[in-house]
Amino acid sequence: MIEYEDNKEIIDKLCLRLQKKIKARGINVDLSILDLNDEIITAIEAVNERRNYVIKDNKIYDDKYTSLIIKLCLYSISKMGAEGESTHVENTIQRVYENGNDYPESLLSEVKPLARGV
Repeated sequence: MIEYEDNKEIIDKLCLRLQKKIKARGINVDLSILDLNDEIITAIEAVNERRNYVIKDNKIYDDKYTSLIIKLCLYSISKMGAEGESTHVENTIQRVYENGNDYPESLLSEVKPLARGV
């Protein structure tokens, strides 16, 4: 499990980037920094699990997945209130999600697993 305090600088940089994306996309959410940090850590863990990545040398994820981690966070945040649903209707607006999971397979499929020696 990734600890915030041990990786504060990396997670804070991602948090700033995520905040900019949320604002640019006009996503209307009221999330604290702690909530955003938790979203980031959860997305990193999902990428690392799919990738079979082992944290080493203070590198908590492979840098080439930074944009994907932000996309996963944006997807998760935009789905708040409709967790576990594949469709959601509110105020005559219907949203259709790829699946009922936290992250869509189309995004997770961008993660290329590392080969492990036997």
